Parts: sequence; C-alpha cells; structure tokens
Amino acid sequence: MRPDHSEDVPVILLVEDEADYRLLIASDLEEDYQLVEAANGKEGLEKALETIPDLVVTDLMMPVMDGIELCRRLKAGVETAHIPVVMLTAKTAVESQVEGLQTGADDYVTKPFNMLLLRTRISNLLETRRLLRRHVAREFAWSTEDDPGSNTLDMPELHSDLDRAFWENLTRKLKANYADPGFNPDSLASELNMSPRSLQRKIKALVDLTPVQLIAEYRLKKAETFLKDPEVHVTDVAFEVGFGDLSHFYRIFKKKHGMNPSGYRGEKV
Repeated sequence: MRPDHSEDVPVILLVEDEADYRLLIASDLEEDYQLVEAANGKEGLEKALETIPDLVVTDLMMPVMDGIELCRRLKAGVETAHIPVVMLTAKTAVESQVEGLQTGADDYVTKPFNMLLLRTRISNLLETRRLLRRHVAREFAWSTEDDPGSNTLDMPELHSDLDRAFWENLTRKLKANYADPGFNPDSLASELNMSPRSLQRKIKALVDLTPVQLIAEYRLKKAETFLKDPEVHVTDVAFEVGFGDLSHFYRIFKKKHGMNPSGYRGEKV
C-alpha cells in the first residue's frame, strides 16, 4: 500500500510506458512524493490537466503521444505552463537532448540512470520553484494606479510569457470584480475558464497564495488607496472594496498592518 501524504507534499506525475521502469521509479519516489502515473503521453496530459502536478517526469519515446509532444503541450497550456518537466531518454545523442530542452523540458536524465541522480534533479527543480515562490511572496505588491499597465504584479524572469499573460488576465478580472462582495475564488475561476482546483494550484505555484488570500490582498491594497482620502468613511471603504462583513475587514486589515484602518489613515494622511 502506498503511503498517505498531506496536501503539502509535492505531486509528481510519472509518465512511462515501460511498466518495469515505472514501478522502479514510483517505488523509489512514493515515500517522499505523491505519485500519479500514466502509461503514455496522451494519458499523461489528461492526468496533468486533472491534477496540476508540481513536476512531471516523462519518458521521451512512448506510444500514442511521446514525451516531446507531451512537454510541448504542457508548456503551451495556461494551466500547466509553470510545471517543470524532467525528460527520460534512452537516446544518448546530443540532438535528442537538445530536442527535449527546446520543447521546454527543464532537465533530462539518460537511461539507464541512477535513481539518486533522478531524485537529485527532481529535488533541485522543486527547490528552485519553492525559492521562486518565496521570493515572489516576499516581494508581493499590487499597483493600484489607473494607468494601462497597472494592477499587475511584476513577475520574475523565471516565469514564462504564458504565465505573465495569465497573470495580466487574472489581474484584469480582479480589477473588474473586486468591489462585488459575492466575488470569490469560484467566481474568479469561472472568469478565467478554469476549474477551482486548477486555479488554486496555479496561483499557489506562482505566488504562494491561495485564491482566497489573493483576492483579499487585492481588496486590502485598494482599501489602502481609499483610506488616503479623509473624506471617505472607513465603513464605506470596507464596502467599496467588496468586504460585506465589516468585522472581517477590520480583522484582516489589522493582521496585515498591525493597526486598524483608522490608525493606518492617521499615519498616511
């Protein structure tokens, strides 16, 4: 029986048509990761869209859909573009390695391989993404000016153009809907034509926040702007930025700033 893992444990999608190799890799990784398995690229793509894993390990040569095409489709999809891919290949030619990397694969391991090598490559890629998320979370800041390029987060260079386009679209949806107290993560997912689960894993992968936290952060940033106007009552500010519950607004504002909205206004005005 495979071990149960908490949701904090990284999810790895293993795509390998050779059952022996798949069993070898899975049995080694399952103690430290949540494993999802697929026998070819087509099945792997379906499971990637269903689970939105933290990393994909895929063979290059497979029936139905090979690893090159799987990687290409993953990197071309808004929901999956951020997922690092490790390519496994029995080929040793430089051309094969280059082909895999040109499709967006983040690393490759040549068969036959040492499991310690594969584990190290996986660990390094996951750690790089973790540090990137931490950096983004630390630098997280919204612009709330009304110029055309505003209301976006400056995404680090390690993120793809597709991820940047996704983020710009997401912030446009937030800007258009934040004042509606009924606007929530399910609403945002619907606006972006994504499932709630896919949206949650995508946002978590990019900025280390849940959709609930993301919407709240945006609303709080807008509240900070409104509070600079002494003519606007604090209660009105809460409702202007979509907080239907005044006590909830006060509570999370104080948690973020260490003071209530009136105290914040006194320092800023």
